[in-house]
Amino acid sequence: MPTRRQLLKIGAALGFGGLLPLSLPRASRVSASLRVAQTPLPGAEIPQFVEPLPTFAGARVSGPYFRVHMVEFQQRVLPACLYARLRPPFNAGTYVWGYQVDGRSPHYPGYTVEARQGIPTMVTYVNALPLAHQSKLLPLLTVDQTIHWADPLGQMGSTVPFVGAFPTVVHLHGGEVPSAFDGAPEAWFTPDGRHGKGYCTARPTAPNAAVYWYPNRQPATTLWFHDHTLGVTRLTLFAGLEAFYLIRDAHDTGRPDNPLGLPAGAQEIELMIQDRQFDTHGQLLFPDGTPPNNPTGLNGTPPNPSIHPYWIPEFFGDVIVVNGKAWPYLNVQPRRYRFRFVNAANARFFQMRLVDAQTREPGPIFWQIGTDGGLLDRPVKLNDPGDPAAPRLFLAPGERADVIIDFAPYAGRTLLLVNSAPAPFPDGDPPDPATTGRIMQIRVSWPLVKPDTTYNPASGLPLRGRFKRPSAIVRLTDPQRGVLAAGVRLAVRRQLVLVEVEGPRGPVEVLVNNTKWGGVREGSNEPVLGAQLDRQGQGVYLTELPRVGATELWEIANLTEDAHPIHIHLVQFQLLNRQALDVEGYRARYDSLFPGGTYNGLRPDGSWGPVHYPEGVFIPGYGPPLPYSQPNADGALGGNPDLTPYLCGPLLPPDPGEEGWKDTIKMYPGQVTRLVVRWAPIATPVNGVRPGQNLYPFDPTTGPGYVWHCHILDHEDNEMMRPYLPVP
Repeated sequence: MPTRRQLLKIGAALGFGGLLPLSLPRASRVSASLRVAQTPLPGAEIPQFVEPLPTFAGARVSGPYFRVHMVEFQQRVLPACLYARLRPPFNAGTYVWGYQVDGRSPHYPGYTVEARQGIPTMVTYVNALPLAHQSKLLPLLTVDQTIHWADPLGQMGSTVPFVGAFPTVVHLHGGEVPSAFDGAPEAWFTPDGRHGKGYCTARPTAPNAAVYWYPNRQPATTLWFHDHTLGVTRLTLFAGLEAFYLIRDAHDTGRPDNPLGLPAGAQEIELMIQDRQFDTHGQLLFPDGTPPNNPTGLNGTPPNPSIHPYWIPEFFGDVIVVNGKAWPYLNVQPRRYRFRFVNAANARFFQMRLVDAQTREPGPIFWQIGTDGGLLDRPVKLNDPGDPAAPRLFLAPGERADVIIDFAPYAGRTLLLVNSAPAPFPDGDPPDPATTGRIMQIRVSWPLVKPDTTYNPASGLPLRGRFKRPSAIVRLTDPQRGVLAAGVRLAVRRQLVLVEVEGPRGPVEVLVNNTKWGGVREGSNEPVLGAQLDRQGQGVYLTELPRVGATELWEIANLTEDAHPIHIHLVQFQLLNRQALDVEGYRARYDSLFPGGTYNGLRPDGSWGPVHYPEGVFIPGYGPPLPYSQPNADGALGGNPDLTPYLCGPLLPPDPGEEGWKDTIKMYPGQVTRLVVRWAPIATPVNGVRPGQNLYPFDPTTGPGYVWHCHILDHEDNEMMRPYLPVP
């Protein structure tokens, strides 16, 4: 059976691959829908660095109440010269879905929201997407109804693409919010007023809307909000439903006179980085393998169309888009700037540095001052020009980084932000240096208007010091040694696994702890061993039931070929360490524990149906082989054999830039990644909470619950996500 890497290379060999002039016809045509045929526009044909980066300084949205409409509109994502060659309506731009925030013009990504710590925000989200017969974009986005999804029309299992009012729901990524307003995957609502079973609203509103309440108690940090509808996030985020959400506090105010001395105003810039693919009409193209069934060279075709006719394992585009603009440029002064990075790609990792655009000599140092959950105690030095082996800014989908770059030594020079991460990561193909290896251009072309008196991270001063900050990060771990911090007491230890289910031609799905969304064994009505039916009326079986206020150790073994960015809702956690695992030895022991039986699975002909598994053979979707709540020899819950006999090598402390609070973390293949997770606000002292004690300004044990999942959107959509609920 070919591996995923081999299949991707086969697809690349068969694809169009050529850098054809835009004016020439193409022999191969690739459809992104049964309804609309599309011809790919190679990314190499798109002019680069001819359009300015859209920025949001001076136009951010703030206040305790605002409305966000989800709408379809046209935006010039590509350079204007390409649209000028097209006939109406395509000459007006690319059809996208985006957030229209508080009456501003709609934009992809939406205008940034600024919230103030301690001042709650009430947001009315309105699904105003056009109905299917009115939408220009929906015909290009094929919903695979054979995977578990929102399914507003009750068509689950159909091989016909969805045509109906499209469901959406909004998740504030990284937010400490009640589960009713977390954007649960089944809390969706449609333009015509249909609701998922997890739908919630803080107050009565229109049927096509929901009102969410965010307490905003967290310290200053970079959050973002995006669609989270069950089974279609790879399509809704690809379409444009995402935006930044910045929390400000008394120290990081966002004003030029902020007590930390951080760059502000026009010198604070959000960077939402994604990859996309386009057709020759300048429209988004999300390959689904429908006739004529030619691979694109990027993603190939669905590997197992008899099971999932349109789903592909990961989407990789050949055009890099920043803030809704393909390969933009940014003019800056020779001074310090603050950049708020988010990797909002479907599956692509970004490993970034700046180089001189002409000579390719190393550019300026990056000083990372913050992670997903807020500011670090001290800046972390990345991309040191004097050290070729220095760590780079490295973000998986869903991760954020707060970075200061000093352009003072680079006056008059043009710099290129480049990417060196393979796709898939870590063993995929390297990025094309002419396309996916480039992100944007920075021109240090503007004169310095006034002396730069902002905080200089190269000074050696911590972010708290003369630039006052109330306190250091509460440390649950000692990041230098990769061990628990003094005084931390663990209530529960869990050992969980990430596994991939392979079909005749490649992946069928990837699962967390071999358990599907509903917690029911594949092809039966039986819950996985040790699961408990939820008490919130969602009809799912839960395995992760942490006590509010408790601190737990999650050890997650990645038995797959890919790195997976795992995201846990509600909490910020700290990375303890990583350690190599003898995957072959562990997998032999793991597989041997399965009891055998008849369950749905892959038949020899590639179809999906009842299969008899002998004892000692892995059963996809069965759940862990042992009862979840029965501790193993390591004293860990999870239903899996103990990891200790199969661990190899030393403990690997967090990488630079991973030492703060995180809600999304990279889990590399062949490793165990250990997280210290606490269900309490991040400012709570180590001994300031006990299991069963709730310090949130809301009750997290109520509502539809939370989820944890892979943030590769194609994986998340196809069962690599599990619900969980804190308990009293």
